[in-house]
Amino acid sequence: MRAFNIQPLDTKAMETCRYRIDNLTKPIYSLAMLETIAERFAGVLANPKPNHLKYGVLIVGADHLVDGPQNVEHGHTSLNAIKRFNEGMSATQGAAFKLQAPVYVVNIGLEQDTNHLANIDSRVIRNGSHFFGVEPSISHDELEQALEMGFGYADKLHEAGLQVVALGNIGERTFLDALVTTATITGASYETLLTEFDNGPTIAQRAAHIHSFVDPFDITVDDWSVLSESDRRTAVLRLLHVAGGLDIAFLTGFILGAASHRMAVVYDNALTGAAVLAAVTIEPLVKDYVFSSAVYDDPIHKEQCRFLDVKPPLHYDLQIDEGLGSTMGLSIVDASMHMLNDMKTFVEAEVRAAEDGAGKGRQEDIE
Repeated sequence: MRAFNIQPLDTKAMETCRYRIDNLTKPIYSLAMLETIAERFAGVLANPKPNHLKYGVLIVGADHLVDGPQNVEHGHTSLNAIKRFNEGMSATQGAAFKLQAPVYVVNIGLEQDTNHLANIDSRVIRNGSHFFGVEPSISHDELEQALEMGFGYADKLHEAGLQVVALGNIGERTFLDALVTTATITGASYETLLTEFDNGPTIAQRAAHIHSFVDPFDITVDDWSVLSESDRRTAVLRLLHVAGGLDIAFLTGFILGAASHRMAVVYDNALTGAAVLAAVTIEPLVKDYVFSSAVYDDPIHKEQCRFLDVKPPLHYDLQIDEGLGSTMGLSIVDASMHMLNDMKTFVEAEVRAAEDGAGKGRQEDIE
């Protein structure tokens, strides 16, 4: 994996931004999450008053477990999804259009061929990740290719001037790789990340089945906090090799690359969240550059939010991936920018600040 350098947030810019927010013509701290988002973006961009951010959306395509027993669609569902993007007919593209955010779609590992789709960047490493009950999900060479491709896309979008990128994915059978990646990093048991079915094996039986596939690879880490930086990186890369898949590896590289460019990312679902976990474990400073957008009723995603200590602003009660939740999250970022730049301070509006209350001593008053 290539070398990278991620800087801490610019605290001076954040302090200046916070002071302006506290002096806007509203009760102090009343806009809660919008305020904290604006303050953090000041730190990300090293600009005390960021405005007119350039947004983008990045969708990565990759199928999972292609040689596993559950592969009955053989990538046709994924192919239909990516065709919608090729035709500009996806809900994600509709949401992105409102924010003038270009949508980039790259296929690195769908089972079906997309070379005939003119608007899809086809850079296939292999046609889907392996089922790790058979062999590791991707080879070491494929892992390196996926990581480097992710870093390369971070370079590309940075050069295009983007400052915030919403992440999404297209792919079949993403559940198992997201589950194992999440459980290995957070320490959660498989049982807590599984849901009960009306018919079929119990949660305990399914968890035991997953253990039978994963345990021979010995990817468990008892305590990540005691590992050196080098050992953490090695352990995460081994995890991605065994059970991560092409898209999680690609997004891990992209997130690390984006943070090194002081470019923020927004994520939503269990797959993109697994990549966030991997990137943050490799380099904890990454967390400052990552914004969660939506929460939904999925144990894996909820565990990721718990571990990262984040509270997404949106409740996403939809059964769809493809970056829609992340793209809607961009609208929250945009709202925070409007708050910061379009609202006036008490001095600018020539309005007297309250003489007492929570803002006393913090809010400037007109002469």
